[in-house]
Amino acid sequence: MTVLVLDVDGVVVRGHPEGGRWDRNLTRDLGIAAETLQARFFRPYWRAIAVGEADMRQVLDGMWHELACTASPSTFVDYWFASDSQLDADVLAEVDQWRARGNQAFLATVQEHHRAKYLWETLGLQRHFDAMHYSAELGAAKPDVLFYEGIQAKLPVRMPGEVLFLDDSLRNVEAASAFGWRARHFTCAADLRDALADA
Repeated sequence: MTVLVLDVDGVVVRGHPEGGRWDRNLTRDLGIAAETLQARFFRPYWRAIAVGEADMRQVLDGMWHELACTASPSTFVDYWFASDSQLDADVLAEVDQWRARGNQAFLATVQEHHRAKYLWETLGLQRHFDAMHYSAELGAAKPDVLFYEGIQAKLPVRMPGEVLFLDDSLRNVEAASAFGWRARHFTCAADLRDALADA
């Protein structure tokens, strides 16, 4: 038995609906420079948020004044999630066909709780996958081996070799391979199609 496990960002979700990074128009739309956001929010806080040690909305509320932005933290979060929501229809079609043949598919991703819920419910990934396992739920993030161990324990297969995994990050692919998953680098839907054909 083989189960399919996919990364989310860069595989299932491809960024801005108009193409490119989600923050491509951030300065124009909200008056926040992308580099300032990286320096003041993502670099100091994201690791703890991503592994569930801190709540993203609480962190934003506490540091928001540093960005000198007239929009509220909630407005920013809504903007971010909507701007990073372009689903890859070709990938989802491959997943749907895989599941239609009686197979199972899962998501393995570095996410905090709020965006995980948005991806699963609002974007509707629950219609295409059997479950989503993410870093804030597990308390570990890729490429930490604890991430792969935590997901393996939740999958309906016992052996790592029964997991076919695709990720757009070579570092994550190498870590998954070292753990024993059949890991492949993802660049486009054709990579998934070829991997499923081999499976």
